[in-house]
Amino acid sequence: MNTTKTGMALTGFAAVFTLLALTPASATFLNTDNADTPVLFGMAELTHKNVDGDILASSTVHNRLVNGGEVHLINGVFGATAVATDDKPTLICISDKLAVNKVVGEILETSIASDFTPETAFATTGTNTCVAADIETANGGSSAVMNATFYGSGATGTDEINILEDQMIESIAICDTSAAGTDRTNCATAGALFSAVPVRQTEVGASDSVEVTYTFNLTSPTN
Repeated sequence: MNTTKTGMALTGFAAVFTLLALTPASATFLNTDNADTPVLFGMAELTHKNVDGDILASSTVHNRLVNGGEVHLINGVFGATAVATDDKPTLICISDKLAVNKVVGEILETSIASDFTPETAFATTGTNTCVAADIETANGGSSAVMNATFYGSGATGTDEINILEDQMIESIAICDTSAAGTDRTNCATAGALFSAVPVRQTEVGASDSVEVTYTFNLTSPTN
């Protein structure tokens, strides 16, 4: 079975609220060696392997916290009510769409959930291209790790199918479940877009699986 692993370093949902609420989507990501204030890490690493475990391709890209995600974080920090469970970004979604600024090759900060709705050929009607992530916190609450696995149409050992054979993943979206019901067909049917990451084009074979790890991490010079 071919396996594609995508790792994204971003920042923990609870501990990072204050920093993100005051950090614009265009913020520069700093090296901790040169920072004297808390640092927000934002990057995505994708490693595509064949059935023998050989690396076919790898790439590293930055995350984009979209405007909707910024508003959500500000409301979570300074709003009068606590963030509802359905408003937390708990889904990882895959897509063949790439809403980007073509000049610099970055996700647009004005992107919304529907910008990442896959074409009909990407998955059959009713197929979940979004998966509820397993989420763990670490480092005293300063980081959170989201994990989800997506399966091709002929993958064995699972009843889950998330993408049809030979379709291309071009982006990953982190979304909430604020929409009515429990539809996980895509980010727009599930809820709102929190952040998105463009990835190297990854063609998924029928028996392939795609493992995605999204790490949200906040650090300061003293930790």
